[in-house]
Amino acid sequence: MKWNIAELLKRFNADLVGSSTIEITHLSTLEDGMPGGLSFFSSPKYAAAFYKTNASAVFVHKDFNPMVAVSAVLLRVENPYACFCLLIEEEYQSKMVVKSGIEFPSYVGEQSTVGENIYRGAFSYIGDHVVIGKNVKIYPHVYIGDYVTIGNDTVLYSGSKVFAHTSIGNRCVIHSGAVIGSSGFGFLNDAEGKYTRIPSVGNVVLEDDVEIGANTTIDAATVGKTMVGKGTKVDNLVQVAHNVQIGEHTGIAAQTGIAGSTKVGNYCRLGGQTGIAGHLYLGDHITAIGRAGITRSFKDGHITLSGTPAFEHKKFLPCYARFKNQIPLYEKRGDEEDHPHP
Repeated sequence: MKWNIAELLKRFNADLVGSSTIEITHLSTLEDGMPGGLSFFSSPKYAAAFYKTNASAVFVHKDFNPMVAVSAVLLRVENPYACFCLLIEEEYQSKMVVKSGIEFPSYVGEQSTVGENIYRGAFSYIGDHVVIGKNVKIYPHVYIGDYVTIGNDTVLYSGSKVFAHTSIGNRCVIHSGAVIGSSGFGFLNDAEGKYTRIPSVGNVVLEDDVEIGANTTIDAATVGKTMVGKGTKVDNLVQVAHNVQIGEHTGIAAQTGIAGSTKVGNYCRLGGQTGIAGHLYLGDHITAIGRAGITRSFKDGHITLSGTPAFEHKKFLPCYARFKNQIPLYEKRGDEEDHPHP
């Protein structure tokens, strides 16, 4: 796609520093910026890249003034990253091949209803008693089990699996390889140490505007429901166990694992490889720094957690600093043991 500076100034209510005659031919990072490219600069940690970029134009904050002259045209806006993302979405839409109609072979079971304007890819399977809304896109090799309900404008990408009795809301996105509603990891351990599976007779409920990443698994509840609240975004390779309740507008990064029956509040942020033990309660607005190991409840929320076992981040940092400072002492002690004084 191409954009001109005058159009961008009007569209984003931007202030201009530089020429308005250049043409933008592509979007780029600061590091990879080339003539014709448009990038954004919103964090001081990318200052070096900003001053070296060869991009023709850069979105910056309204009050930003460069320390030295730069060759790039500056577009001063309220939120550089948000403006840049809008253009990414525009370019993405321009490159999309709009899928529609029904490809064969594909299967729809008995007493299932499918809304209008659906796309159903080849080798997709829809079970019995399924209800699917309008404008839904079901890509090839998707499996949808019996008694599933899917709302309007939802997309299920190739290879995703939705097991029986799952409920998926409107405008959800299920990426390739995701498994929704598989049996939970529940076993009864007898006196001899043998395991007997406890079946999952509950289901999974995804509310509106939920996105589930590739190869993520969300287990069905043993009884009741496993729930993901509206607007929540789950990355690739995440495990959500049986009976977990996740609130609204929460973000969960890759390789996070949430054990059974834990409740996670609204507007939480879980960094990559966060581990959460079972039967805990995490309140609203909790942020877990990547690789945090959460082993107890934080019901009041509004806290940032680090470490394993996780505790408040601002307390974790001085503890970690002290720990690091012990290393030279131990190294010195080791040298003394290897070479004792006469």
